[in-house]
Amino acid sequence: MISLTSMPLRSNNTTPVPYQPGKSLQLQVLRSCCNLPFSQSVTAIISKTFDITMSPVMDVTINTESGSNFRAVLKLYDRRFGTDLRSIRGEHAPHTAADEAVFQSFVRQGKMGPFLRELEEEMKTALISPKASHLYDGTPEGSAKYEAALWQECNDYFDCETEAYARLRDLQGRSIPRMYAHVCLAPRSSDAPPDLLQSQTARYLEVKGVLLELIPGYSLWDLPTSPLAPPDPKKTWPAIVQSAVDAAHDINRRGVIMKDCGPRNVVVDERSQTPFIIDLAQCCFRDKATEAWEKTREPGEEDEDWDPDVEYWERVMGFDNAGAIGAVMTTLLLQTKGMKLDIKYPDRRHQTP
Repeated sequence: MISLTSMPLRSNNTTPVPYQPGKSLQLQVLRSCCNLPFSQSVTAIISKTFDITMSPVMDVTINTESGSNFRAVLKLYDRRFGTDLRSIRGEHAPHTAADEAVFQSFVRQGKMGPFLRELEEEMKTALISPKASHLYDGTPEGSAKYEAALWQECNDYFDCETEAYARLRDLQGRSIPRMYAHVCLAPRSSDAPPDLLQSQTARYLEVKGVLLELIPGYSLWDLPTSPLAPPDPKKTWPAIVQSAVDAAHDINRRGVIMKDCGPRNVVVDERSQTPFIIDLAQCCFRDKATEAWEKTREPGEEDEDWDPDVEYWERVMGFDNAGAIGAVMTTLLLQTKGMKLDIKYPDRRHQTP
């Protein structure tokens, strides 16, 4: 029997993170979501990397074929990198050359399609969504399935985030950043075997991403310490936190619930001190949840008391996006500054835009 606790999770041949300042990335524009002058292909020059916990997030300058340049945030859903994404038994399991070799072999053997269909069926019936790490058993096959499941997870994050921004179009530029474009970082011929770059398998080596509006500012979590925060805490800080709480509720009212929500998911614009909620890759949507709930009911079963509106708002209260921001900031400011906030939480029952 293989002992999982004795398996090493790290290797000396860890794949270096290619997303470094000064590097250029060639992006294929899958869909333009704004009036900026996008061509089919653009070049992104990395200025700095913000975060690589779930996805690499970078401050970039976009050079278009028309000669115009602008700054943006580039978020890539890359299964190879992410300290929280690539976690096995609570430890970071960095990507290695050996991981890539078994994954590419898995793709080459035509196993990706059947595996992903099997994974999809399991997701439909499982009470708790299976984690990619559960597939890792230290064998080449287990490592390949782990990488394959991470590929699907990253693909799902891309689909979720782009759908969330589309559903929240009227909030873009007001309380969430503007979505500029959906993009794809195609594999370079030097990084992948030619046989895998054919149309049927190339998608498994591509990295999807989004270009978003850059909000210059600071994390709401850093409100007590950031030099960019307003110097008059009693007059301005409560309003900033209240606005972030209201923004979370506005998102809920539009049928979107954030599974990952808190002060670190809020950026405060240093120019206007307006909070913007970021990171919408892990959401659930009201209509899809209602459809799933209805499928769980027995055929012919009727429940006169069942109300999808009530069901939705109960789930909203369960995730408590507004409280995840407001209550945490209330505690933080009380502990660090002795400030008491009186946050007004909205009535979360039966509210739509």
